[in-house]
Amino acid sequence: MRTLELRVKSSRCTRCGACAAISPDLFDVRAGACRITRQPIAGEEQRAEAARWICPTDAIRASASQADVEPTATSVDDAPLFDVLAVGAEVVRWQLADIPWRELDPADAPAELRLVVREMAFSENATYSATQRFLDAFCDDVDFSRWVSVWFYEETRHPYVLLEWLRRVGEPQPADFVLKGRVSTPFMRSVVGTLVTNVVSEITAAQAYGYMARTVPEPVLARIAALIAGDEARHAASFFRFARLQLSRTPEVSLPRERARGLEVLLAWLRGAGQVTHPVQQMIDRIGAAGASGSFDVDFDAVRLRVVRVVGLLLDVPLRRVDDVEPALRELLASRQLANAPTPPR
Repeated sequence: MRTLELRVKSSRCTRCGACAAISPDLFDVRAGACRITRQPIAGEEQRAEAARWICPTDAIRASASQADVEPTATSVDDAPLFDVLAVGAEVVRWQLADIPWRELDPADAPAELRLVVREMAFSENATYSATQRFLDAFCDDVDFSRWVSVWFYEETRHPYVLLEWLRRVGEPQPADFVLKGRVSTPFMRSVVGTLVTNVVSEITAAQAYGYMARTVPEPVLARIAALIAGDEARHAASFFRFARLQLSRTPEVSLPRERARGLEVLLAWLRGAGQVTHPVQQMIDRIGAAGASGSFDVDFDAVRLRVVRVVGLLLDVPLRRVDDVEPALRELLASRQLANAPTPPR
């Protein structure tokens, strides 16, 4: 039986905890850099691969190995997720007091870079209205609605530190800046589609901030970006877990429809900004429109592949390349089972 053999390049690990959020039985970040607690067995490859692709610094490596036995893993998808994810976040959460503001050098903050940071800070404020929508749409899901409070707290720190950086380099923002950013688009009717949307956006944000952490000349902003990238990756992992749990609770007859909704979200994102209204994508579009993409030259082909692989793992759809998404969606939509599947209630 061929399975995965995991290893971690500790020098690349930023201890964001995304891997442990995906699979706490395989990864441990409680005592420093991530370590592998044991190798995955049959049935655990999906979560191990998802952790590898979500890791914001590509610290997790995997190779095929030949196993002598074929044990079956016990799924952790039915575990009380709030307990797992909230405790995991406490272990790795960075502190506002840890930002080394004394090392900031405004001379290393050109106007184009300030524009990028301003757009990032603006888009981060959308989590306020998104939280309101989450609490309304998921009011009967105790675990998720409790976890959203953790997500909101951690996300709220992002615009705070970005705005503080702007203030310290000489560009304080107007008093209504935060209020204007507190806008988000309505959610889909499909719960799985909504969660997939957030998996996609969190991975995209993690990669964008990770690129900033590696390339900006100003050291304090680089540190801030690395910290935020870790948060976004861990949040992607958490949304992944909740989406998997939702799928496990979906009646078999409705699974094709929910998988199709998830692929529709993915395909709309892949086709371009005009079809995606999530704040992360809108932020990227505004940076490009303002002519500041030179300071934000992310390899989006690599990001798209990463997102496709994670969403394929989430939905149990074999997606290896970007070009696999549309045929997979067509196959689902054409299936006789989907044609007769009821739309699950919210």
